[in-house]
Amino acid sequence: MDELQEIIKRKLSRYSNIDIILPKNMQEKVLSAVQKKVNDTFVNRSYGFLSPNVYLESLVFENVCSFLYHQYKDAVIFEKNTKLDIKSIIATSQSLIQRPDIKKPSETIQGFSEPCYDNDYVIIARCERELILKRSYENSNDKGRIVFEGLLPFRIETNPLLYKCLAHNIWTNDFGVNEQMIQGLHININSIEPLFIIWVNSHLLLMLNLKLDDYKKGLRALNNEGEVILLFRRWRDQLIGKHSFDGTNANIAKLEGCDLILRTDYFNQLKKIIPDLVFYSQVVGG
Repeated sequence: MDELQEIIKRKLSRYSNIDIILPKNMQEKVLSAVQKKVNDTFVNRSYGFLSPNVYLESLVFENVCSFLYHQYKDAVIFEKNTKLDIKSIIATSQSLIQRPDIKKPSETIQGFSEPCYDNDYVIIARCERELILKRSYENSNDKGRIVFEGLLPFRIETNPLLYKCLAHNIWTNDFGVNEQMIQGLHININSIEPLFIIWVNSHLLLMLNLKLDDYKKGLRALNNEGEVILLFRRWRDQLIGKHSFDGTNANIAKLEGCDLILRTDYFNQLKKIIPDLVFYSQVVGG
């Protein structure tokens, strides 16, 4: 119940930029409508997890639109923050890979370290969630770990992935431009849009003389020669449903995450631009 309430609250917050006030009982109204459907269809009772779904987002959208229609009719204009980010959906759908051979969040040690390399690229940022599966009758509050890894401009123990960024700003070249960050994280739970998206501050693209590629080819940036220099990747690994009788309540990944890789020679350029550059891992949960 608490998880559902938190998800609905986040979904409703997407409409906070509209110049109206939603009724106080909107969250309770959505919750009462969704409870039986979600419990019967998407909750995995064996492990106590909610399977990813877009039903919640659809129901919130339906209730908000119904309210706006009856209360404001033509007086409300929907701004871009409330629209589906179609470019990011398409780009990240082209970014699915098998999980790279890296440490799981539960194996990661919090603190400063050197970033990992993947062939000719450096993994400059990662966000990954690991579920610790247990039966509903087992007495444990440990549901898993989340690791946030990335670059910081100087040595400070803080989450390197800023949450405030919105993915649609990637395509207008103003992603994180008003923030003191190297890379940022967009989170969108239980949506048709991807769970995590990491991208660099758009100012850094200009400093490295990179440009966004066509979103239909994935989320990536090219140099003037058309070579892939910066690449977003994502994965969902070890689904708990492996049998023909598993349903919508088994579409739960034990490991789900994404990373951002930068070609080694450009990483060396970045270190010249930011001399005190460090790599930091923050581990949450346990």
